[in-house]
Amino acid sequence: MKTLPLQTQKGIKMKISPKTFNLITYISLAILILLLVGMLTKIIPPEYYIHTLIVAIALFVLRIILRIQMIGQSKSKSENEK
Repeated sequence: MKTLPLQTQKGIKMKISPKTFNLITYISLAILILLLVGMLTKIIPPEYYIHTLIVAIALFVLRIILRIQMIGQSKSKSENEK
């Protein structure tokens, strides 16, 4: 099995477009709203509340990570333009 040289492995950075970021944000918000409505209307049984909380926290962390990445991309883009 071949591996890439160390230099190219370090240089790989995932770039995300603003359109993709907005799509992920709106989808995660919709999921969170559905989970909240499910809990309030008792569609989700109380024994699954902890699982629901874990999913909500994971979505929240994902949004924070993506936001930090978008800020980093915009800073590097503005530095490249200077």
